[in-house]
Amino acid sequence: MAYLEFRDIQLKFDERMIFSDFNLEIEQLEKVLFCAPSGRGKTSLVKMLLGFVVPDAGEILVDGIRLSGATVNSIRSKISYVSQDADIPKGIVRDVFAAVFKYPVNRHVNYQEAVLSNWLETMALPEDTLERNIDALSGGERQRLALILGILLDRDIWVLDEITTGLDLELKTKMVELLLDYDKTILVVSHDDIYQNRGLREVSW
Repeated sequence: MAYLEFRDIQLKFDERMIFSDFNLEIEQLEKVLFCAPSGRGKTSLVKMLLGFVVPDAGEILVDGIRLSGATVNSIRSKISYVSQDADIPKGIVRDVFAAVFKYPVNRHVNYQEAVLSNWLETMALPEDTLERNIDALSGGERQRLALILGILLDRDIWVLDEITTGLDLELKTKMVELLLDYDKTILVVSHDDIYQNRGLREVSW
């Protein structure tokens, strides 16, 4: 049995069929690039995995567990989702990160601020970022912070949705090389050529 399974998925928006009898299996620790053309439902597919979009028919399984209202929170706790929208809580960066790791679902993670500081340097963010308000950061800075948060949560599955948008070539190359070196199940949604020839299985439809 595959680690992630999409079985006979059907999804329609405003009478437009996005998925019809769609099937996909992904193995544990596999790295997959969703590279279908725009408008074909790439982001909808990963949001179905998170339970944010509900298919009209079919089922999704994560490690043999069927996604449902009863299991969605447990399944979400296995996934770090980072998107170009960088949806992270508001407040001072240091306080926001500390608060996230106090949530019951994250208390098992050994969070250390010194590790966060190292990641700020790796992602070309100044040390004083810790003292800044997230609302005062640029979109690119918030995006990098969201990615750092996703890494530090240390979940089994990483979903990376257009995370290189707006970054310069040097930084996104460094970021992609670093991420793909991790032993995680990684699902990437992107049109960026930076992912080409890096060993990802390309999936289009």
